[in-house]
Amino acid sequence: MNIRKRLPAFESKDYRLWFTGQSISLVGTWLQNTGQAWLVLKLTNSPFKLGLLTSIQFLPSLILSVFIGPIIDRFPKRSILLFTQIMYALAAAALAVVAFGGHAQYWQVLVISAVTGLISAIDWPTRQAFVGEQVNDRSAVVNALALNSTIFNIARVVGPGIGGVLIAAVGIPWTFALNSVSFVAVIISLLLMKAGRKPSKSTKGNYVQEVREGTQYIAKNQVIMSLLIIAGIISLFLLNFNILIPSFAKLTLGLQAAGYGGLMSAMGVGALAAGVLMSLGGARLEPTPAYVYGSGFILAVAMVFVGIQRNFYLTGLLLVFCGFGMAALSTMCNTALQMQSPDHMRGRVMAAYNLVFVGSTPIGALYAGKISDALGANMGFLVSGVIGVVFLGTMLIFVTPRTFRGLRTFAVAGVSVRGDSQTVDPSPMPDARVAGVSRD
Repeated sequence: MNIRKRLPAFESKDYRLWFTGQSISLVGTWLQNTGQAWLVLKLTNSPFKLGLLTSIQFLPSLILSVFIGPIIDRFPKRSILLFTQIMYALAAAALAVVAFGGHAQYWQVLVISAVTGLISAIDWPTRQAFVGEQVNDRSAVVNALALNSTIFNIARVVGPGIGGVLIAAVGIPWTFALNSVSFVAVIISLLLMKAGRKPSKSTKGNYVQEVREGTQYIAKNQVIMSLLIIAGIISLFLLNFNILIPSFAKLTLGLQAAGYGGLMSAMGVGALAAGVLMSLGGARLEPTPAYVYGSGFILAVAMVFVGIQRNFYLTGLLLVFCGFGMAALSTMCNTALQMQSPDHMRGRVMAAYNLVFVGSTPIGALYAGKISDALGANMGFLVSGVIGVVFLGTMLIFVTPRTFRGLRTFAVAGVSVRGDSQTVDPSPMPDARVAGVSRD
């Protein structure tokens, strides 16, 4: 196996720096996620209040995402990310100080989560749009996104496992402190990078007009709209694992912190497997409608099975499948959207993706917390999985045949918009085409 062909993103020094910094920082992020969820349940014993916390944290993405896109296109992405990483580190340090004091209160965690949410509304779409500037060859973008998914999911495996052990051995506050320190790695990597030092477009122009242009472009592109709908509904009803898993672990299975960390890591194993498989696909890997729907059904069906049983080991196995479907679906949707977006629109398209994929979390978290409070965390899994199966089946039967009209891969779609219709140009524009055509 030729590693260069399998992992073309690593040909870029800037991407290697990003990969290294993120590998360290994301473990810290998952340490904090694990500690924060356990702290809230310890303080309140309420899945709904855990859901409320998540809603507060993700609410800024719901409100601000539409307005963030032009900012990402107007300013150097490296500078934006340096600001967000420093702010993340300070917010984690503040949470550590509150927790080390020994008298942490629920409202304090809410306030710090709201600040983190404001940072994330800027950070997440920026880092997604930044990938195309990190690699030397545009055909390596798919591989870079798959590798991003891999390191995220390695952290999803390692972080909760270490977090559970840390909570049991030295206490919850250390998960926040270590996360704060971990941002040093990604800050150093950004300082050393050459990419992202210039904006992707001129700063001249009317800001409101740019928001309007982005909205109109997205609304007229049926492929992008369909992908955003799929990502939004799945995120809204299915991707509430930060509420469902700790609630299921503590209140349904009666587990302690170590058991909870084990279940989170099990889901991370599946997500990691998906990331590795997609990463090794190299430049030949192309997102297709079949991959999007296939991964979505794996996620939804696995959630149904989690909801109908109460065995720790079987839960862990099923969460492996949940993680696999979740990681594959999110990576395929993300990659397909980037392939459909010309350079000057990519920041606005990814901001819209952030709106539906991340911005839906406040509503989804309240939904998951409420249903778990009222019916039990197992029913949260079951009902969410059924919703996913019904939604994907409906899209597959009634929407996809009309929207994707013979589209075998998003990588070969040169999208031209005429009025309210979208057609696929057999000679794709350079902006739309990111990877070569593979019919294998």
